[in-house]
Amino acid sequence: MDISGKAALVTGAASGIGRATCEALAAKGASHIHLVDLNDEGCRETARLCGANVGTTVHPCNVADLGALEAVFAAAAEETGLDIVFNNAGMVTGADMFPDTPNARIELIVAVNISAVFAGTNFAVKHMADRGGVVVNTGSTSSLHDRFIDILYSATKAAVLQFTQGCGKLMESHGVRVCAILPGLVDTPIVDTTGGDTRADWMQKILDDNVAMPPAALAAGVVALIEDDSNAGGHSIVADEAQVEAVSG
Repeated sequence: MDISGKAALVTGAASGIGRATCEALAAKGASHIHLVDLNDEGCRETARLCGANVGTTVHPCNVADLGALEAVFAAAAEETGLDIVFNNAGMVTGADMFPDTPNARIELIVAVNISAVFAGTNFAVKHMADRGGVVVNTGSTSSLHDRFIDILYSATKAAVLQFTQGCGKLMESHGVRVCAILPGLVDTPIVDTTGGDTRADWMQKILDDNVAMPPAALAAGVVALIEDDSNAGGHSIVADEAQVEAVSG
């Protein structure tokens, strides 16, 4: 897909990979970007960073509230139509790691990392069916192995990977290509919530021993997925400091 002149919706747009992707889409000539996040102030800063050549709309929204998320998609589709959706919002377990995680926290992690992605893809397909489009979901390399300490996070991202692969058939049936980016270690604000309101010691050790990618590098991968019309959907790429490779066709 040629991004120039296209309208996009990005969740988790207030910082990190979401913000960097908004900037990358603006640089590619997107006509309008819908910025979705609980952090209204962060979204407004993202809009400023995107520059004056792209239209932006800020949608304060808790993606765990699927009714509110559906309303955001409807408003965005009515305002500009939708060509690109980046289901990017996500969260980690935080201080109370499994098996000490409270029920409410488990429900929230599943709601943000799984339900919002499933529903966001559903809403996107409904609004794109008559015009075609691309959906990119944020997974994680932690879904490919059992070594990451935050197993709830890894498990939810494994669900995103399997879901995305299963959505490959939507290109033929609905004209919507669904794919995923699987980041490795990325320097984003989420790492500072691994200990609740602070950075967990185990995360600090990982950062000390590894090189974290800048969000802009991940945004470039998202753009590449959007622009690559050769893949028919259900496609995912691993993106870490060492490699960018296809893990599913």
